Amino acid sequence: MKKNLFSLGLLGAVAMFAACNPTSAGYTVSGTLPDSTLNGKTVYILNVDNGECVDSTVVDGNAYVFKGQVDTALVAGFSINGRSSMAVFALENGDVTITDNGDSKGTPLNDELTRVSASLDSINTEYYKAYEAFEGSREEWAAVYEAAWVPRFKQQVLDCYQGHTNDVVGYVLTQFLSILSVDEQLELMNGFGPWLASTKRVSTTKNTLETQKKTAVGQPYTDVQGTDVNGNPVSLSDYVGKGNYVLVDMWASWCGPCKREIPNLAKLHNLYKDKGLTVLGIYVWDKIENLAPAMEAEKITWPQIIDSNETATKLYGVQGIPCIMLIGPDGKILDRTNLRGDNMQPMVEKYMFGK
Repeated sequence: MKKNLFSLGLLGAVAMFAACNPTSAGYTVSGTLPDSTLNGKTVYILNVDNGECVDSTVVDGNAYVFKGQVDTALVAGFSINGRSSMAVFALENGDVTITDNGDSKGTPLNDELTRVSASLDSINTEYYKAYEAFEGSREEWAAVYEAAWVPRFKQQVLDCYQGHTNDVVGYVLTQFLSILSVDEQLELMNGFGPWLASTKRVSTTKNTLETQKKTAVGQPYTDVQGTDVNGNPVSLSDYVGKGNYVLVDMWASWCGPCKREIPNLAKLHNLYKDKGLTVLGIYVWDKIENLAPAMEAEKITWPQIIDSNETATKLYGVQGIPCIMLIGPDGKILDRTNLRGDNMQPMVEKYMFGK
C-alpha cells in the first residue's frame, strides 16, 4: 500500500533544472567518492534532460573538482563508468559541494533543493511510521491513506510550489505531481512561468495529462489502428460500438504485471464472451514476433491488436502497463483505474449487470 511517496534521492538522472539568475562568476563543483577503484576514471556532468555532457574531470585521491561556467543553471547528474549516480544538483555558477549522502549545497538553488528534499523526506518518514504501526487490514489502510494521507501529500507538494512556479525547484517537484488529480496537475501547470512551462519535461508531462483528460472515464473512446496476429488491418472500432462491453488490455510479453492479469482476463472471457463482453488485447511496446509464442504460453484466445506504431499508449496517455479499461456499448470509457487483480471481475460485473 506504499505509494506515491516522496524522495528527491530517487530522482537519479531523470531531471534537468534551470535558473534564471546566473552570476558572472564560474562554477566549482566538488565532492568525494568512497570507491578508490574510481581514481583515474573520468566522471561526467550530464544535462539529463537532453543527455548531453556538460563537463568532465578525472577522479584523483577519491575526489573530483569541476570548474566551468554556465549561462543558465541546469539540473545535472554524474556519470562514471557508464553508470549514473544518485546525486542530483543544480549546476549554477558558484561553489557547489556535493555531500557524501548526495545532498548539494553552497548556492541558492542547491540550498533550496536540499531544504525541499528535507521537507518531503520528513512527511515521508511520518507516513512510513504510521503505516508500520497500523494494525488493521490492507483495505482499512487503503481507506486511511485516501482519507488522511493523500490530502496531506497534496498539500505538501502545493506548499513546496509556493514561490517556485518558474524555477528549478518547481521543475523537481513535477516528479511528485502524480499525487494530484489530472485536473489539479493541469491547473497547477497552467500557472507555471514561461521558463518552467517551456521545459521538455513539463511540456511532455502536460501533453500526457491533456491526453489522459481526453480519455478519462465518461469520455468517448479514441480509435486505435493496427494489425491482427495474421497481419490483417484491424481497429479498436471493429469491436467497440457493436453492442458489447469491451475490456481492453494494453500489454507486452515481457511485462510481469501484465502476465499476472491474464488469468483474470481469461476468467471474464470464459464467463461472459457469450453474454455481452469482448476481451481485447492491444499489444504494445514489444516485438511483433513475440506475440504468437506469448499467446500460446499464456493460453490467450481473445483477439489482439498489434500496435507496432506505438500510438495506443500515446493516444490514451498511458505511462505504464498493463493498462486495462472497460468501454461501454455506447463507446464511452467506464473505468480505467480499478480493473486490476481481485477488483477486475466485480467492477466488470457492476457495469454489466449492476451487481
